[in-house]
Amino acid sequence: LGDKIFIGFNDADKLVALDLNSGAELWTFHTGGPVRLAPAAWNGKVYFTSDDGHLYCVNAADGTLAWSFRGAPSARKALGNKRLISAWPARGGVVLRDGRVFFAASIWPFMGTFIYSLDAETGKVVWVNDGTGADFIKQPHSANSFAGVAPQGNLVASGDTLIVPGGRSVPAAFDLHTGALKYFHLNDGGKGNGGSFVAAGEKYFYVHTRERETKVYDLETGKAGKSTMNEPVITRDRTYAAAESEKNGAVVRELGTSEKVYWEVKADGTGDLIKAGDRLYAAGQDSLSAIALPKTEKDKPKVAWTLPGGARRLLAANGKLIAVTLDGSIRVYGTGESRGTLRAEHAALPEPPAAMREVARGLLAQVN
Repeated sequence: LGDKIFIGFNDADKLVALDLNSGAELWTFHTGGPVRLAPAAWNGKVYFTSDDGHLYCVNAADGTLAWSFRGAPSARKALGNKRLISAWPARGGVVLRDGRVFFAASIWPFMGTFIYSLDAETGKVVWVNDGTGADFIKQPHSANSFAGVAPQGNLVASGDTLIVPGGRSVPAAFDLHTGALKYFHLNDGGKGNGGSFVAAGEKYFYVHTRERETKVYDLETGKAGKSTMNEPVITRDRTYAAAESEKNGAVVRELGTSEKVYWEVKADGTGDLIKAGDRLYAAGQDSLSAIALPKTEKDKPKVAWTLPGGARRLLAANGKLIAVTLDGSIRVYGTGESRGTLRAEHAALPEPPAAMREVARGLLAQVN
């Protein structure tokens, strides 16, 4: 948001704001549990969920709390991933739409799941769906049993539909305006076809599975289709995806909605692929590339530049390209002021003061 980047920490229970231009830490907001999912920012506020069961709204300028909302029905705790967290962790990550913020609490249907629409300014409840935790439906092995939506991943809003990822299971769809369940085809998805990351266009939504495959579904009906794409970028009538070509090796392709290949260029986008403006940005094992998209039907795509150093995830905002690596480092690229060349700046967090390090050593000594 503007000149700030916000990062959630699942090992330190906090959200941190960094200066996008220098990497300097601006503020930190601590929660009562891991912050596992991406925040969303709008109108000077940052919204994010935590395993403590809460949705937080903080001021982007200084990190002060504007309001918070507990999605859990009580303060009851449980052990999760070797941590003491809410019995209803908020792992249905936020999505913002038309002045409303949507999120979900609980990952165990038998404990009750709570899917919310709140007013983004005030935190007032617009609607809540708490009735999908014990539906008598077919399981992925085709046997009938009580089950329900188990929110895990950032929610997605497309048209009049709110999509709730289900981790290992297929996503469920709700009416964006009322919270009513539209469909949840748990059996149709089969085993292991779910994922915590969902992206949606106007007609289809795409689920990135744990093996980084992609499953495509009709947005209106939830009917499953087939796809061979690797985590696509979605536009109105085109998709872009990384692939492996017998002739060119690692490539990036433009495809139609029927997955017809229109063109491909040699670039490694197996780490991540995003679109910003009229360019694609591809992160590979050992490289970062920018692909200039054709402006007319007669033009051809071309690799505008390639830099050494791969990444796992990419973001583009405010004239900067942000690359996140598996080892936890963040690299920010931008246009140089003197010659228009690309430069990299490492967004390193400041070293804790010596006094704080001594306190930490003392605490660790007591534990050991």
